[in-house]
Amino acid sequence: MILQANSVSLIRANRHLVNKAKLHVDEGELVGLIGPNGAGKSSLLNLLAGLLPCDAGDVALTGENIATMNAARRSRLLAWVAQSGPVNWPLSVERIITLGRRPHMGPWQRLTAEDTHAIEGAITATDCESLRHQDATTLSGGERTRMLLARALAAQPRILLADEPVAALDLKHQLQTMRVLREFATGNRACVVVLHDLSLAARYCDRLYLMHEGKMVANGLPLEVLNRANLKDVYEVEVEFGGGDTPWIVPVREV
Repeated sequence: MILQANSVSLIRANRHLVNKAKLHVDEGELVGLIGPNGAGKSSLLNLLAGLLPCDAGDVALTGENIATMNAARRSRLLAWVAQSGPVNWPLSVERIITLGRRPHMGPWQRLTAEDTHAIEGAITATDCESLRHQDATTLSGGERTRMLLARALAAQPRILLADEPVAALDLKHQLQTMRVLREFATGNRACVVVLHDLSLAARYCDRLYLMHEGKMVANGLPLEVLNRANLKDVYEVEVEFGGGDTPWIVPVREV
């Protein structure tokens, strides 16, 4: 098991944004976090990344408590792609992607052949070649997301946490990004991704966790979690299913 959340809670203004949530991720898994707006998905991802302290419970990364883990070690093991991550530095896209290698480099160290290979692989995987020399502050929302994903991939972490990485992307790059995440989550690596597109969640994820009002209300194989009863209770919609090997889920009416 590479990542585990043990009954974690996050409380703000006397409200449980995350309420005793349990989650585990094994090596080789792409795990999806789904649920309506305000369900607690992004808050939980912040706890998993160690960006916020748990008000109860704990998070273990490769068996170590993430709250007490050395920051340098954590940055080599885990990479984070924030939701609509801002970019305020007038640097080239290539330069920002290169920053993903900082956890593996000493002070004033030059890029090695290994670093360059990782950077070029990340640029290719995220279709950032045409953006390489562009000022990062001029990018569209979707281009910025691809760049930040490339920066995370360049770090070559064991686990990748991605918060709605396809939300701002066009159709082609949605599929491309999900394929990249699927290919990343192999061997001793794993990925946790927050998704609103349930069809993509059903098609690409190994397992899903469904959140509602800060709590985990279902988890398991995608088509076990994405049943009509769960979606009606949590999303307050009725849905239609289809697609066979490439499943799709479409909301058809409110309830």
